[in-house]
Amino acid sequence: MFAIRGVRRQLPLYNTYRLRLFCTMDSSAVKQPEWHAPKEPQSRDTLKLYNSLTRSKTAFVPIAGNKVTWYCCGPTVYDSSHMGHARNYVSTDINRRILQDYFGYDVLFVQNVTDIDDKIIIRGRQQHLFQKYVEENKGLSQEVLSKVLSSWNDFAKDKLGYTDEVADFEKYVESETTKLKSIEDAKFKMNLASAQAAAKALTDKTVTPDIFYPAVKDVLVLTLDQEQGSTVSDHKIFRELSAFWEGEFDKDMAKLNVLAPSVTTRVSEYVPEIVEYVEKIIDNGYAYVSDSGVYFDTAAFDKSHDYAKLQPWNKGHADLIDEGEGSLSNKTGKRNYSDFALWKASKPGEPFWDSPWGQGRPGWHIECSVMASAILGPQMDIHSGGIDLAFPHHDNELAQSEAHYDCKQWVNYFLHTGHLHIEGQKMSKSLKNFITIDEALQTYSPRQLRLAFALQQWNNQLDFKSALISEVKSVESTFSKFFAKVRALKGEVEDKVSKGVLVSKKTGPAELALLNALSDCKEAVHIALCDNLATPAAIQNMVQLVGKVNLYLGETSTENVRTEILVDVATFISKMFAVFGFRTRTDNLGFTEESSEASSEALIMPYLTTLRNFRDDIRGKAMARAAHLEFLQATDQVRFDLLKQGVSLDDRGVGEPALIKILSDSEKLELIKAQEEKEKRAAEKAAKREAQAKLEAQKVAEREAKAKIAPKDLWKDDPAYSQWDEDGIPTHNAEGEAISKSLKKKLTKQHEAQKKLYHDYEGQILE
Repeated sequence: MFAIRGVRRQLPLYNTYRLRLFCTMDSSAVKQPEWHAPKEPQSRDTLKLYNSLTRSKTAFVPIAGNKVTWYCCGPTVYDSSHMGHARNYVSTDINRRILQDYFGYDVLFVQNVTDIDDKIIIRGRQQHLFQKYVEENKGLSQEVLSKVLSSWNDFAKDKLGYTDEVADFEKYVESETTKLKSIEDAKFKMNLASAQAAAKALTDKTVTPDIFYPAVKDVLVLTLDQEQGSTVSDHKIFRELSAFWEGEFDKDMAKLNVLAPSVTTRVSEYVPEIVEYVEKIIDNGYAYVSDSGVYFDTAAFDKSHDYAKLQPWNKGHADLIDEGEGSLSNKTGKRNYSDFALWKASKPGEPFWDSPWGQGRPGWHIECSVMASAILGPQMDIHSGGIDLAFPHHDNELAQSEAHYDCKQWVNYFLHTGHLHIEGQKMSKSLKNFITIDEALQTYSPRQLRLAFALQQWNNQLDFKSALISEVKSVESTFSKFFAKVRALKGEVEDKVSKGVLVSKKTGPAELALLNALSDCKEAVHIALCDNLATPAAIQNMVQLVGKVNLYLGETSTENVRTEILVDVATFISKMFAVFGFRTRTDNLGFTEESSEASSEALIMPYLTTLRNFRDDIRGKAMARAAHLEFLQATDQVRFDLLKQGVSLDDRGVGEPALIKILSDSEKLELIKAQEEKEKRAAEKAAKREAQAKLEAQKVAEREAKAKIAPKDLWKDDPAYSQWDEDGIPTHNAEGEAISKSLKKKLTKQHEAQKKLYHDYEGQILE
C-alpha cells in the first residue's frame, strides 16, 4: 500500500481503485492503435516546354536546382514598337511570370537593347539628312521640285519597274496587274504606297511644304543618303535616335504591364567585351580576319560542332543570310557564303570603335552572345525570342558561343514565340505595314491585348482578327461580370452581419459540388500549365468554372447562396490572372481598372451630384403632388445616372433590395451603349441629313464658282505649264517640253466640259 499526504484512509472503494490506477500506470506499456499510412499518390504532372532545339515538348530541368537563367532577345531601337513586338514580349512575360509565380522558380531574366545596328545607322543618317534638307529648303522652289521628281523617277524604276510619267502613275496603281502584285509581294506594296504618296504631292499644284515634305520623304531620303551619307560623322546622331526609341519601347512595355528585366544590357556598353570574345573565337580557330572585318568560319565550326541547330534546312538560304548580315555589310573577304560578320570594318558615314582589326563595329549576332555570356556565363537554361530570329540570328548566336567556349550546348531550352499576323498579314517594321502599340491601345485596352495573347498558345502563329477579338471581349465580359457579382454578394453579406443578422453557413450538396468543381479546375489548370505553359486551356477551364458558379446562382435562392465559396472561386481565378500578368485587385476579387488615379474628392463628387439631383427631383415632384409614374421615372433616371458612374442597380424580386454591382469600364460602356442606342441612331440620322445638305450646298457653290471661269483661262496661271494653244489648252510643261498625248487628251476633255459649264453660266446672266 502507499500513502498520500492529506488523503484519509477511509476512502470509498472505487475512489481508492482510481487513485491506485492513476499512480501506477506506465505510459510506455500502452500502445496506440495502428496508424494506416495514406497510399502514395500519383505524381503530379511535371513542366514540359516546347524546345526549338528538339522541336518537341521536353521536361524542364534547370541547371542549378530552383534557379533559372534566361536570356531574351530585346528590341533593335530605331522605330515604334508594333503589335508583333507586343505579342512577343507579352507572351514571354506571361511565360516568365508562370515560371516565377506559379512554379516558384528563381528566374534571372536578362534582356538586351540593340543600339548598334545597320538599321539604326541608315535611319539615323537619313533622318538627319532629310531634316537638314528641309531646313535649308523651306519653300518649294523649282530646284526642290526637280530634285524630288528625279528621286521619284529613280525610286519608281528601281523599286517598281515603272518608267512612265509621274502624272500617269495613278493609272498604274489602279491596274489589275499592280493590285495583284501588291497582294503577292508585301515589299512591292510598301514601295508602291511610298511612290503613290510622293506622286500625289508632286502633281498637286496647291500642296504646301508641310504636306509635301512628309509625303516625299521615303523617295527623297534614298537620294540624300546616296549623295551625302558618307559625310555624316557625328556619332551623336545615332545615339540620340536609339536612345529615343529605347525610351519609347520601355513606355510601351510599362503600358502593357510587362515586367522589367532583371538585367538590361545595351550593346554600346559592351564593345570591349565583344572585342575580347571575338579574339577568343579567332584563337580557337573558328574565325578569320579579312579586309572588311572578322568573319565566323562556319565550315571550320561544322567539322567539330553542329552549325544551324535550330533550322539546319536554312543553312544555305541566301535571302535569310543576307538579311542577317545587314544592308551595309561588305560581303567581300568571306570564305564561305554562310560565314557571317563578327566585326565589321566601318566605312565613312558609319559609327566606329577601335579594335585590333581597325576601326569598326560589332556584327549583329555576336552582340547577343557576348551580353548573355557576360551575365549568365558559359551556359544558360532558357533563351527566347521571336521565331523570325531562329535563323540566322539565333543559330549564329549558338555557333559563336559554342565556338568561344568550345562546348557542345550553350543553351538548354530555346523558346520561340510565333508570328503575329493581323487579318492574315505579318507585321514588319521593314515593310512599314505595322500597327504600333500606341495605335493598338487606342482601340484595345492592355488587358484585352494580354488576353488575346493568353488565349493563343505562345509558340503558335497568332492571327489577330475579328473572331479572336470577339472571343477576347466575350471572355473578358464573362470574368468581369462574375467578379462584380461576387463582390456585390460579398458586400451584401457583410452589410447584414454588421447589422447583427445571423447569416447561415450551412453547406449542402450544391455547395459541395461547387467546391469539387473548384478543386477539379485547380488540377486542370495545373495540368495545362505543365503542358508547355498552355494558358488557353487554363483560361478555358476557368471559364467553365464560372459557368458552374452561374448555374449555382441561378438555382439557389438569394438567402441560401454561400458567398464564402464564391469568394474562394473568385480568389483562385483572380490569383491565376495575376500570375498571367493581369492587373488585379488587392482583395483578389477581380481586375483593377486601367485608369489613372484621382483624388478622393474627384472620385466621390459624381456620386454626390447624382444623389443631390435625385433628392431635388423627388422633392420637387412631391411638392407638386406629381403622379406616381413620375416618381418611377425618377428612379429610372437615378439608375441611369449611377450607371454612368459605373454602378449598376439590378432589380430582384418584389420586396428584395436591388443588388448593387460595381462595374468594370467595359461593362459600364456596354450597358450605357444599350441605353443610348436609340438616341444615338436618331442623332446620327439628323447629322447625316445636315451634312448632306451642306455637301450639296458646297457642290453648288463650287460649280457656280468654276462656271465663271472662261475656258481659255482655265490653266492660264498654272505654273505646271509654259505654253498654250489658241483655246488656252496647255501644250508644254514648265520645263518647256511638249506634254504627252494622254495628258493632252485629258486636258482637252476637261476644256470641253468647262465650255459647256461656262456657256450655261452666260445664259443665266443674259436671262
